[in-house]
Formats: sequence, structure tokens, C-alpha cells
Amino acid sequence: MTTVLAAALVAAVLGALGPAVLRRVPEPPVPEDDKMPYAVLADHRMLWLGLAVASAAMAALVAWRIDDLELVPVWVVLTGVGSWLAYVDWHTRLLPFVIVAPLYVVTLALVALGALLLDDRDVLEGALVANVVVFVVFWVLHWVGNRFYGGAFGYGDVRLSGVLALALGSLGASEVLVGMYAGFILGAVLGIVLARLRIIDPRGYAFGPYMVIGAVLGAAYGPAIYAV
Repeated sequence: MTTVLAAALVAAVLGALGPAVLRRVPEPPVPEDDKMPYAVLADHRMLWLGLAVASAAMAALVAWRIDDLELVPVWVVLTGVGSWLAYVDWHTRLLPFVIVAPLYVVTLALVALGALLLDDRDVLEGALVANVVVFVVFWVLHWVGNRFYGGAFGYGDVRLSGVLALALGSLGASEVLVGMYAGFILGAVLGIVLARLRIIDPRGYAFGPYMVIGAVLGAAYGPAIYAV
């Protein structure tokens, strides 16, 4: 229980830093006409609290469910920063490279540290294999989407998939399969519902939030769901 509470607290603090980080994120060189500036997104009332709560809940769930406590820091960082990315993507359909790239480096470093502490090289190898396989799958989906469906799948999602695969792969193959598949299921089902309610544009909506939530569910319940 101590680990769960500590994970939730640290993730909450990290999530709450989101608005301060967003104010410093540079705008895209050629933004779309309707894109809301990052600085404006950062000024939403009580945003820090919403990100803190979301981060804490996700980190606590993973810390409660996984066996290897040495890998909890991976998910604390991933859920904290993931809450920023989910929020930005929801409002802009963009996943800023200046946030995703450092997250990738930190995630890889924490996975490697976890493998070292566990004295288990399979942890790092599983993460790297998952990273490559998932990245290739998402890149193919991106290529097909651009070629035949007018760019329905953004390259930011491809980058994020690699980060999530690193974290999931460190836990196991079932976590990877369930985590990534859950993102697609959530995106499809909730996307249809929200489109019907006219909350989102069915021709192009953010996939990042579903990917983050799906990864958390995969980490927490992957083995149980895969065994069914």
C-alpha cells in the first residue's frame, strides 16, 4: 500500500506540472488555423488539479496491480506525462515531439534501471522487442492511413506507441497485446459514441488519450484479460 500511495503522490505532482510545461512548448512551424495555442490550453481553470487526479489514479492502479515494484517508476513518469499528452492531443490532435522524445529517453532509462535492479535482462529485452514491433505496426497504419484514408492516423501516435510499448514490454507480452489493443477498442467504441453525440469530429479525433488509458489497463489487467 505504501508503494501505491507513493506512486500516486509522485504522479500527481508530475501531472500538476503540466500547465507550467505547456506554457513553454513551442508552437508547430505551420499550425492549423483552428489550433488552440499551448499557452491558452495551459490556462484552463483548475487544469493542474485535473491532471494531478488523473495521473494519480492511473499510477496507483498500475502500482497496485503489477508484481515488480522496481518498474513502478516507469509508470509514475508515463502516467504523469501521459496526462499532459492526452490533454493536449484531445484539444489539438497533436502530440508535441518536445514532450514525447524526452519521455521516450526517460522511459527507456527507467526500464533499464528496473531490469538492473531485478537482475533480469529479459525485462529490457522484452521492452526493446515490443518497442520495435509496435512501432512498426503503428508506422504501417500511419502509412496506410496517409495513402488511402487522407491521413487518419497521425505520426505523433506512432511515436507515442513506441514509448508505451517500452513500458508495457517490460512487464510482458500479454500486457503489450492487451494494452495496445485496448487503445484501439476504446478509440473505436468511445470515438463512435462521442461522434454520435457531436462532441468530437468523426473525420479526425485524438487517439492519444485512448492509447494512454489502454496502456494503463494493459499494465494493470493484461495477464488476467489475456488468460480469459
